[in-house]
Amino acid sequence: MDTPAERVSATPLDVPIVVRPAHMDDLDTMLQLQAIAFADKFRAAFGRSKTSKGVAALARTHRLQGPSSLAGMHVAESARQIVGTITMRTAEMRIDDGNAVEQAFMQELGTWGTLRALHAFSQLDHRIGRNEAYITDVAVLPELRRRGIAGLMVRYVAGLARQQGKACLSLYVSASNAHAIALYHKLGFRQQRVRRSWWNALLLGERRWVYMTCPLL
Repeated sequence: MDTPAERVSATPLDVPIVVRPAHMDDLDTMLQLQAIAFADKFRAAFGRSKTSKGVAALARTHRLQGPSSLAGMHVAESARQIVGTITMRTAEMRIDDGNAVEQAFMQELGTWGTLRALHAFSQLDHRIGRNEAYITDVAVLPELRRRGIAGLMVRYVAGLARQQGKACLSLYVSASNAHAIALYHKLGFRQQRVRRSWWNALLLGERRWVYMTCPLL
């Protein structure tokens, strides 16, 4: 039987897509894709003209920590091209080494840039429950969006979460991202609560963030 890392599926692209764990060789491509997909968050964290430095800081962070820092991170690949990313975190997973993060950010961003970036990222923190698998970083190349790739990645990590005995998938999505919310509803997610913050409105450009869950059992 194929393991989840080896599953291949066809999407509306009529091209085989494989979803697999991320490798260190994927790092630069993954971060560039996410910088495009989450341009508003990258601007909030790093400044309008410092996205490239932010990407470099994130890459340096992962390289300082090594392959273990990619735990839970997966990519969708077609014809050897990375076309999407997704991350699934659980309560048991090792968290980032704070010293490595701070060291990498200081080298790339300086003191003020590091404080700004770490504060921005902290606004999106979520305490993961023992029975949930938490999804972040769902990104697809702009030219390939709404072609089934995001759904494929979510179904893939749902299989992994079931294998680990998790009761549900969970995620936060911007309340203004109607396309993403519609997709998650289609995949079985339902709204549980809304996080409201004027500070997030100023920092991230969005006051309301919707917490959604999808049962797995």
